[in-house]
Amino acid sequence: MKKIELPSEALAKELQKFLQDRRFVVEDRTSASILFPSEMKPSDWSNLKSVVDKWGRGRQLEVVESLRLQPLKRPKPETEEKEEEADTHAELAKKIDSMGPDKAEERYNYLQNKPIRELTDAEYDERLELAQRNFKKWRISTQH
Repeated sequence: MKKIELPSEALAKELQKFLQDRRFVVEDRTSASILFPSEMKPSDWSNLKSVVDKWGRGRQLEVVESLRLQPLKRPKPETEEKEEEADTHAELAKKIDSMGPDKAEERYNYLQNKPIRELTDAEYDERLELAQRNFKKWRISTQH
C-alpha cells in the first residue's frame, strides 16, 4: 500500500477530494493518511506526487518523502522451479499416455482448433506435448 500522510485529518479529506476530482484512485483514508493501491504504476505514482506537490505548495506545505523497509519477497530457487516443472511435465505425459492414440488425436484436434489466446496454460502445455507425438507411430507401437 502506498500512502500520503498529512498534518491533519481535515487536510487529508481536502486532498482526497481534490485527487478524486482528478480521477486518481484513492483506496481509503485513515485519519491523516490517504492510501493508494500498491500495484500503482511508477509513472502514475510520479504523476500523483507532482499533483500533490503543487497542491501542497498552495497551502504552505512541502512534500517530504520517507523510506520504509520490509522483508524481501524472494523468488523461488531455480531448482525448486525446475522440480515443479518436471513434475508437471511427468503428470502431463502420464495423462496423455493413458488416453490412447484415438483419444489423444481427438484431444489434439480439439486444442488445435481453439485459438491460442483462449487456451489455459495447462491446455497450452498439453497441446505442445500432443503436437510432439507422432500419432501414427504411437498407434503402431500400441497395437502390437
